[in-house]
Amino acid sequence: MNSSPRPGSLLPASTLAPAQKAVGWFFQPVALGRVAVMRFLAGAFIWVDWWWYMPWIIGHRHVPGELYQPLFIARVLPVFPVPNYWIVVGTLVVLLAASVPMMFGKAPRLFGWIVAAAYFEWMIIAMSYGKVDHGKFAFLLLLFLLPTMPKARWGDRRNLSEHVGWGFNLVQIGVVCTYFFAAWAKIRYGGWEWLNSATMTWAIIRRGTEFSNWLLDFPGLLRASQWGMVGFELLSPVVMFVAAKRLKYGIVAFFYCFHLTVFLAVEISFLNHMVAMACFLPLERIRPRELIRDLPRLPGLVRRKLQARKAVPAQGGPAEPSREAEPAS
Repeated sequence: MNSSPRPGSLLPASTLAPAQKAVGWFFQPVALGRVAVMRFLAGAFIWVDWWWYMPWIIGHRHVPGELYQPLFIARVLPVFPVPNYWIVVGTLVVLLAASVPMMFGKAPRLFGWIVAAAYFEWMIIAMSYGKVDHGKFAFLLLLFLLPTMPKARWGDRRNLSEHVGWGFNLVQIGVVCTYFFAAWAKIRYGGWEWLNSATMTWAIIRRGTEFSNWLLDFPGLLRASQWGMVGFELLSPVVMFVAAKRLKYGIVAFFYCFHLTVFLAVEISFLNHMVAMACFLPLERIRPRELIRDLPRLPGLVRRKLQARKAVPAQGGPAEPSREAEPAS
């Protein structure tokens, strides 16, 4: 066969096909309905964040400026003043005020940029006193990418956008990088001793709960959990390349179960990370009005679904007439 480039093509066909596949993967269209749900979840979390999840940040309004040690980005960009009472309170007020219209799709690009900038400053205020959380990265990416996306409404599965697919792919990469580089940091700074030592034993002694204290009697199991944790974090990029949707959703469900287990064991939560991780899911299928309308009929719908599955004849056997599901009472 002639392998010369096609007329008008700069690359041979053998090279062009993988490039097209890569571009198609990165810009895979996503329904706009997912954007509306993610805006709501991001805005709702911001209220949860300051009130319940990280209420200690507001306390920095009383911290002396001499204790402020700005993060690297705040040193590179000289636009972040030393926090004082009015800067901390003012940042919070702007953040909360802008998050409400963003949640409900009112001028989402304008208020989205305000929320992104205010939350970024909020994180500078939070993390410039000695404690830096790596679990905020994907959520910050989400906030800065949502304003670039068009207006959207809940349940819109008809209108697709490659730009939205690109944006959510970046957030998903941020989610995966949070896991992968956490494992890299463990090995880089703690060495292989992190996996073979009593890391989880020490964590449970400090922060254990009634769900995890019993594990102190099984040090071998705790050491195995350390290997399993690092293995999971190193293998997390696999979720980006899984084509089967059910398998991908299953992996994401495992991520959520992992964080639930960690919280129950040592009360360490990655709630904002889990909000960003929701962009993996087909949230465009959510229609609030239909959910509210169908809520009283939900038990009957579930029962009919289960009865319909039981009525399916076994493969290879004679086809039997299936009984019609009983109406919901």
